[in-house]
Amino acid sequence: MSITLLLSIFSLININLFPRYDGVVVEFVGEHICRPVVQASGNTVRVEFNEPVALNENLALPLWIDMLASDSFSVTIEFDLLISSVDWALSGDSASMIVFGRAEEEVLLPPVAWQSPPAPPDTTLWSDSLVLAALERGEGSPWLVDFDCIVLDPGHGGRDPGAVGRTGSREKDRTLEISLMVRDLLRIRLPELRIVLTRSVDEYVSLGARTRIANRNRADLFVSIHCNAAENRSAHGFETYFLSRARTDDARAVEMLENNVLELDEVSAVPDDPLSFLLADMAQSIFQNQSSHLAGAIQNSFSQAFPVRRDRGVKRAGFYVLRGAYMPAVLVEVGFISNPEEEQWLKSLDFRFKAAQAIVESIVEYSEREN
Repeated sequence: MSITLLLSIFSLININLFPRYDGVVVEFVGEHICRPVVQASGNTVRVEFNEPVALNENLALPLWIDMLASDSFSVTIEFDLLISSVDWALSGDSASMIVFGRAEEEVLLPPVAWQSPPAPPDTTLWSDSLVLAALERGEGSPWLVDFDCIVLDPGHGGRDPGAVGRTGSREKDRTLEISLMVRDLLRIRLPELRIVLTRSVDEYVSLGARTRIANRNRADLFVSIHCNAAENRSAHGFETYFLSRARTDDARAVEMLENNVLELDEVSAVPDDPLSFLLADMAQSIFQNQSSHLAGAIQNSFSQAFPVRRDRGVKRAGFYVLRGAYMPAVLVEVGFISNPEEEQWLKSLDFRFKAAQAIVESIVEYSEREN
């Protein structure tokens, strides 16, 4: 096995180890962009950098690693024969990289054993290892067999008001009101469907926690509901996004606006479990077609509900709130709260009800297609 990724690094690289019950994650963390050169052969992986590597000589190795060595600018990892495959990926901000050595079979040692892997997660949940194996086969997450659960995500909340209109209307209030209507209408249209909200009151939920809620509930869809904003007060209309690199200046502006809330999280944008980098990258490509189809269905529903409004189309952007969802996921911008006319519409119960109906119709159409 031999794969090379081109790279240049501008800071000291630090190494962290995360033993797991199904393998081990080796994390390389820099302060800036991280693009390593990786060479793998059998159970040995060599990672070369353009900046020095900080290796703690007293670092205790877990049972999955036989040897971890550095010669200033490169690191060599020799995995135990229990490791059957090795994967690697960059984080979303390209400041960190992980190498994941996965065991062919789980090795469950007593928690008190020296350097043993941590206890496995709750067996009622799908393990990352099972999800990863399914994504590698291009099959999607294991629970996506029956369409029986969706997660609705009212954007912003609590100390994060989102965008604020000229007359003081707050995005967090409008998105929650619409989301609650979507939930109630779906309960009528699809009574067998389990519906989970990331928040049902005015509270702050971090971006990373939102998709973790979706993964934990084995959701078949993740729908994040927002109100748009722009410096140009005349900007108007509705648009729906799925996760990919932004291709237009408008999409990049919306991406920046929605991702700015990371500053309120008071934690690093890097997930607690570095393995999520790898899973997110794989899920992004596997679910792209389904996410794009759902986004198109939402746009069509809005066009029928509001024929005189501007259909801004389906777009793609790197929204952090969508990254990490192990299922099809979209973000819908129901209108521009920065536009005085659309702000008044968003304050109207009739408008919010029609917007909720449009989202529900698209979900119903999607569910019929999946079933």
